[in-house]
Amino acid sequence: MKRRLSMLLAVAMLATSLAACSSGGGSTSQSSEQPAGETPATSTETPSSEAPSSEAEPASGEQVELKLWHYYSGDSAQDIVDLCNRYTSEVNPNVKVAVTMLPFGDFKKQLSVSSAASSLPDMVFIDNCDAVAYAAMGMFADLTEAMKDNAEIAKYYEGIMKTGYYDGKLYSVPSVSNNQGIYYNKDMFEAAGIQKVPETWDEVRETAKALTKDGVYGFGMSAVSNEEGTSQFLPFKIAAGDEDMYSLDSEGGLRALSFLTDLVKDGSMPKDVISWSQSDVGTQFKTGKIAMMMMGCWYINEYEEQNPELNWDVFPIKDKTFGTIYGGENLAVINGPNKDAAIEWAKWFMSYDINKEWNFKMAHFPAREESLTDPEYTANPHWKTFLELIPYTKPRPADPKWPEVSLGYQLALQEALTLQKTPEEAVKDGQAMIDAARG
Repeated sequence: MKRRLSMLLAVAMLATSLAACSSGGGSTSQSSEQPAGETPATSTETPSSEAPSSEAEPASGEQVELKLWHYYSGDSAQDIVDLCNRYTSEVNPNVKVAVTMLPFGDFKKQLSVSSAASSLPDMVFIDNCDAVAYAAMGMFADLTEAMKDNAEIAKYYEGIMKTGYYDGKLYSVPSVSNNQGIYYNKDMFEAAGIQKVPETWDEVRETAKALTKDGVYGFGMSAVSNEEGTSQFLPFKIAAGDEDMYSLDSEGGLRALSFLTDLVKDGSMPKDVISWSQSDVGTQFKTGKIAMMMMGCWYINEYEEQNPELNWDVFPIKDKTFGTIYGGENLAVINGPNKDAAIEWAKWFMSYDINKEWNFKMAHFPAREESLTDPEYTANPHWKTFLELIPYTKPRPADPKWPEVSLGYQLALQEALTLQKTPEEAVKDGQAMIDAARG
């Protein structure tokens, strides 16, 4: 009883503290940074979250209805329903999956409410850097034994698999993954006489200056005070040679923040980026207001399908090394009476052909080696940079305290990019907040 009360209190606190972690978006998927406005594809009552005895597991051949929650909108909401129906028709006719889409802004709150009411679903798609916090409070089932000999799971890159582990045990698996690069407007480059993409930060800075004119900024990104801002800054820090995500006042952290601050000082990037969401940045780019933007692969489908007149491509973020991080969602199974059936569904979903189909429709990728040479990806030149970066992509720490740690990055970005403080002062302020969060 005490353990359950502790979990309910933790869920309630988490629902109010967790920021969006997944770098994602676009027209065909619900960004984990953007609120959904769709109605549920299928809305149903949800099962008890009480941990069952082994006798509560469904017997072989018994009809089972699994409940799956997500926050994807647009075509993706229907795509996941179709996939679930395929499982019933092609794999196990005794298992039906009822799918509910919740607005992203309500998702974690609803988990809290449903936990208190013992009405949690059986499975959830959740931001990969949020997953560990729910695992820590005991909401998710331990998948370690069930997945330890699974040949499909073994093929995912170690970095992305780290997002599913807590205290040495596996609690979620990477359902969709993304990474980031720098999009550029090829027509604007040509008009400015720029014949090649920049290969160093000095070249990026000079290129941004050359492109800034007539109401157009040379560069844009999201530096908003939530996880979107953090996730857009971290690739620059990694590129500067610093992968330690608990260290902001390092040489790499200062170099990255100084570079971005210089873009603002040059007039090549507006101070407005401190309030721009990733969706705002994507709109600024497609409407010709910025010539280059820091963004993830999830815009590929939207720009190709909805903005065919836009002439664009992507180059990597690189300084001392390549810089990019994993965004996306993990699939977790709730501790509940249908746990075993849900684990079997998860195994099917994580097989490459099924998982690739889902990822490709969302302009994401399975974080495994096959994606690098998959013809569906390699046939599209817009995927080239993102595919090449997959082996270099880094995860954020699987740490229940990450939302508090992230606040230090957000503070530093706000202080430096508004020019209220120097980058040196801003990284020290941010580091103090990070240290306080870790205790």
